[in-house]
Amino acid sequence: MTGVLTEAGWRPGRDGGDAAMLAVLVTVTVGAELFPAAERAVREFHGLHVHPAAGGGVEVAAIGSVVDPREARLDVPSLNRLADSLGVRLFPLGRTDTDAPLAVDAHGRLLMLGPGGPWLLGETVHDGLAALATGIAPVRLRAPRWRFPLPGRPADLDAAVRAALVAVFALHSTGVFSARGVRLRATTLRGIGVVAVDEGFPLGRGSLESNAEPLTEAMNGRLDAAGVRAGGCELVLTVPAPAGTEGASATVECAVTVGGPGEGPALVLAAGLSASFGPTAKSLDACARALADWAATLTDAAR
Repeated sequence: MTGVLTEAGWRPGRDGGDAAMLAVLVTVTVGAELFPAAERAVREFHGLHVHPAAGGGVEVAAIGSVVDPREARLDVPSLNRLADSLGVRLFPLGRTDTDAPLAVDAHGRLLMLGPGGPWLLGETVHDGLAALATGIAPVRLRAPRWRFPLPGRPADLDAAVRAALVAVFALHSTGVFSARGVRLRATTLRGIGVVAVDEGFPLGRGSLESNAEPLTEAMNGRLDAAGVRAGGCELVLTVPAPAGTEGASATVECAVTVGGPGEGPALVLAAGLSASFGPTAKSLDACARALADWAATLTDAAR
């Protein structure tokens, strides 16, 4: 894929010099924040006009681009909002022939803010520009979300607790985070839907299986104290990230909902846009596969 960049004038060790730094200064004045990976990328690639490869794209249409931060300076507000969602700094790098802004992130990856939202073009600017020009399909960045329907009675608190503990194990074993408790929120189904209970319950020592009965008893006791019963509420058991969790893992949400008027009992695993790529995305995928396998065994057993 290096051929399209070589034809555009790129070579190892290339430095755009003063022209590259002037483009950076102009772009910084409109609110962009420079960081080391961005400066290296601008110096190496500034001024290149990369043309689409002849013969069409390998997987999608081949698209050309120009590398000049000033070409994307008007998109700085949009890129800054995207940076906040991704949890990583972005710096404008250029524009595609289809008028989509390009940006480099603090890890040196090349992204495009195009139709349908953000796209990851490559793990490096070099690979991203070459992929764009040769028609290698980009990766669309979406906030990950999985839903696993659960069989059984609509308001089975014991089953919900056991499902939440399975989620605790899956999150821990796949390296997402190690939860230290489960939170119960009970909302009455009559009237305006009052939140009767919203409280955390710490995990005790011993195996997760040994925690199931004590947690169920403690939650039932709390429901009784609030003057409600499980069958008259929507119950949501969340598995929160422990205090101090940072980065993409902190956006992960895992919840079991039973007794609600909606689609029925289910376990949902979701996260913010920052978890759509990188190490957290891989861990989440592994966690989702583990939960899918477990949910399939429940469905088979219920048949």
